[in-house]
Amino acid sequence: MKKTFTFLAICLLTISSFAQKGQWYAGGQIGFGTSNNKTISGGVSSNTYKNSNWSFSPEIGTFLSNHLQLGTAITFSGNNSRDLIITNNKSKSNLYGGTIYSRFFWGKEAFKPFAGVSIRYSEGKIENQNGTLTYTSKQSNFGAEVNAGFSYALSKRVAALGSFGFLGYNSTVSRPSNSSDKYKSNSFGFDAGSLGNRFNIGFYYTLTK
Repeated sequence: MKKTFTFLAICLLTISSFAQKGQWYAGGQIGFGTSNNKTISGGVSSNTYKNSNWSFSPEIGTFLSNHLQLGTAITFSGNNSRDLIITNNKSKSNLYGGTIYSRFFWGKEAFKPFAGVSIRYSEGKIENQNGTLTYTSKQSNFGAEVNAGFSYALSKRVAALGSFGFLGYNSTVSRPSNSSDKYKSNSFGFDAGSLGNRFNIGFYYTLTK
């Protein structure tokens, strides 16, 4: 049997829906999640596997016009997993990179839908331990997405924004240490993430008026 426990915290401070050309905003995203695998045999429950991950993405941007937004984010993420049955069987990864995105908003009311595009790149180190042996590799990821969402003004400076992925491409390249080998995977399809998440919602605050 498998049980999964997740927690996601999103903290965004950026611009309101009453956007004007030249306004600047800052914000970001924070995420954390854990999962546990569990087996039940003969009425006895045993944990078999544990995984945890985190992410942090501060961002900054501006409005090029009253409807067109341009921003960038620095991304940091990590993952730790551990086999609870086999001793010293675990892995961890730490990645860092950046995202550039643009969104176009429609309308002049408090509620505004938008469509956007984003391009992201990250790289880092992955370490796998199997007993007394440790394997390390370098990994790089490239992605491009078309996404959509909405913003809703709660006041002149504060707004809520929801964003979800729509269509995207992702490429991952892994290079084991002390080896000339290279492993590459590509994916393309619907429901790709925006800044790494299928859906997120946060609160926005205007820095300049």
